[in-house]
Amino acid sequence: MTNLSLPIVIAAPSIYLVICALAGALVAYPMHLVFADAVDFQALVYKTAEIFMALSLIPIGQRLGMGKVDIALVGPFRLLLSQVLRGFGWGALMMGIHVLVLVLLDVRVLNPEKLQLARIISLSCKGVLIGLAIASLEEPIFRGFLLGFFLRKTNRVNAVLVSSCYFAGLHFLSTDMRPEFAEVHWDTGFVIVMDAFSHLFRIHFDSFVALFAAGAFLACVRLYFPQSGLSYCIGIHAGWVFIIKATNPLTIRSIVSPLQNIVSGFDGNIGYLSASWTTVLIILLLIKMNRIQI
Repeated sequence: MTNLSLPIVIAAPSIYLVICALAGALVAYPMHLVFADAVDFQALVYKTAEIFMALSLIPIGQRLGMGKVDIALVGPFRLLLSQVLRGFGWGALMMGIHVLVLVLLDVRVLNPEKLQLARIISLSCKGVLIGLAIASLEEPIFRGFLLGFFLRKTNRVNAVLVSSCYFAGLHFLSTDMRPEFAEVHWDTGFVIVMDAFSHLFRIHFDSFVALFAAGAFLACVRLYFPQSGLSYCIGIHAGWVFIIKATNPLTIRSIVSPLQNIVSGFDGNIGYLSASWTTVLIILLLIKMNRIQI
């Protein structure tokens, strides 16, 4: 393993991210002229950047000599699928208990007008699909290639910390710009990208801590199962998103609860409370990992 200084380790993925974002901004304009009626321009910039990022990971991984072992995705498809499903159950249970506690503490209040069976089934189905889609995209990037890259270039502690910082920070990479068709020009994509990156300097601390803890927990899960940990990460992440997407429309965040500060304004679910129990899980997992090594 080649040890590099931490600034160099941090800079390499940052440069890669900027290049993908600029490529997305450049390609989005001609695509907008074709798909203007189907997708708004801001979403088009995001999606093209994500496509560049996903497609370029394969040749980059090959260039770096990274294989399935490096991204912890070794095993037959049936085994990996069963681990994704098992992880999904774990993630849904974790986040389900969390949401239940928020309701019992009156931090989130049930909305009786929206508690119809058909709506609950519809939200659940959408939550499963959205959860699997998000986790299948983000986990190979963050706990697969990114964490695998850091593990090859620096020690395990730095690898977990830096990859978790990226995971948390990039959730705030967003923009409120929604230009109309007549307002879109060849350089509008670059303006949107710059505005999105500027939001990184306006991160809410409680949201960042919660997302960082979530990223660190998933990284530890990936290290605990060195051969096929990525499949568990995909499942757990998908389970988290499923519960949030399925329950958020059915509840309302209370603005009068004395405990409202235990959740952030990011989505009304995560915050100091989720960061606390996730940290406890990380500690328990690290203790178990050390016992196995001993």
